[in-house]
Amino acid sequence: MTRSILLAAIVSVSALGTAFGQENAETDPYTPYPFAQITDDIRYPAAQPPEGTVSRHGEIEYLANNVFGTHWYVEANAAVWHFVTAGDPKDEVILFVHGHPDTWWSWHEVMSYLADDFYVIAVDTLGYGQSDKRLDLDLTYGGVATGVAAFMTEIGVENFNLVSHDRGAVIGDHMVAQEDVNPRILAYLRMQQSADKPHGLPRPNHEAMTDIAFHTQPNFMRDLFESDYFSVEMGEEHLARAAWEYGFAGTAAAAAVRYSDASFDKELEFRLAEVFPRMTMPVVFMQGQHDPGQRPEEYWETVDLVPDGEVLIVDANHFIQAEKPELVADAARDLFD
Repeated sequence: MTRSILLAAIVSVSALGTAFGQENAETDPYTPYPFAQITDDIRYPAAQPPEGTVSRHGEIEYLANNVFGTHWYVEANAAVWHFVTAGDPKDEVILFVHGHPDTWWSWHEVMSYLADDFYVIAVDTLGYGQSDKRLDLDLTYGGVATGVAAFMTEIGVENFNLVSHDRGAVIGDHMVAQEDVNPRILAYLRMQQSADKPHGLPRPNHEAMTDIAFHTQPNFMRDLFESDYFSVEMGEEHLARAAWEYGFAGTAAAAAVRYSDASFDKELEFRLAEVFPRMTMPVVFMQGQHDPGQRPEEYWETVDLVPDGEVLIVDANHFIQAEKPELVADAARDLFD
């Protein structure tokens, strides 16, 4: 995209931001950016988007900081994956894996800070956002990890840096533990997930989260953004977009299935036996010091189990990439450079 087209697109998206932003949040139904331009780049063959999705294959979206991302759909491991890319495909790759109740969009600002030097890829994991949500797919953490690796192979990426957050780190841990995937991970920025100690109190109630009703509560996202897991007041536009991304039909049912595979105790045993011994790549455990359930002292001995590991405690809460995206980008750049 030429600089003149970029500048014109920035003006167009800015105007759309006014139309659909905070000023009309109470009177207009939320609509994402609807930027109509489709790239003429055919780097990925299109798959049929899952039913009920909105973005189009090759659709260009303004992310932040004068950076544009492109939406894609590809089929891999018998499922359709939605993902967004930015930067030059010839550059070293960073793969972003979101947690719950997030989607690819939780990384959009972090991506914008890194796209000048890396090819950044943020994927909607199965069951979330605009990726496949069929309940007969393998929605377990190990199954999704296998699928993510297959998706990266399908788009021609062999080796990559990995950034994960929250339950996305459980997926990332399974990728580390899988013999055929492990050598492909160049370095790993692992955010907001317990390490060598049990999860502190309060613990999220995984049993309740196996119920679809948990994920369809009124004001689900608003209550989260106003909870003790945020230290920064997020803008209404951010909240609306996050809720829109999480609100696609089928997400609640798929998330409930995913949580039937969740167990803090079993995950701790898995990390100690299968993950940490295979963490031979550089790893940074990044934790927000204000997270009410994961405290800095739980990570003091983590690096003793990871030969090339580092613990980075930062002035943030659980959703670091939303509160302080530049902080996450700086940590990624320091690690991956």
